[in-house]
Amino acid sequence: MEATRILVVDDEEEICETSKRFLQRRGYIVYAAQTKQQALKIIEDSRPQLMLLDIRLVNESGLDVLKEAREIDKNIKVIMVSALEDEESIRQARALGANDYVTKPFTAQYLNDFILQKIAGLVRHQG
Repeated sequence: MEATRILVVDDEEEICETSKRFLQRRGYIVYAAQTKQQALKIIEDSRPQLMLLDIRLVNESGLDVLKEAREIDKNIKVIMVSALEDEESIRQARALGANDYVTKPFTAQYLNDFILQKIAGLVRHQG
């Protein structure tokens, strides 16, 4: 069985790299992007099954990335990542098709205990 492909989109390089290393050690194929253009190119070329997407990117909106990603691949699962529990942004993300959300900053333990469960649940239910 092929490993699940995950795209991490965050304008903070450290978050991208930390998340990428963490998920790769657990057997996932992981891509990272810091801009909307990078993310959309990866979605077109590599068709990740899941995207961890920061709601707020420098000079760009994660909601715009979500909307355009859905136009490219309506089946991609999306977990929005928000630095604050911004109910309006979360509501908008859900309306655009986000499957779930998590808040940051998150620790490796949080990634392990919470995000991996969400990833597993979304990947298990795709089809």
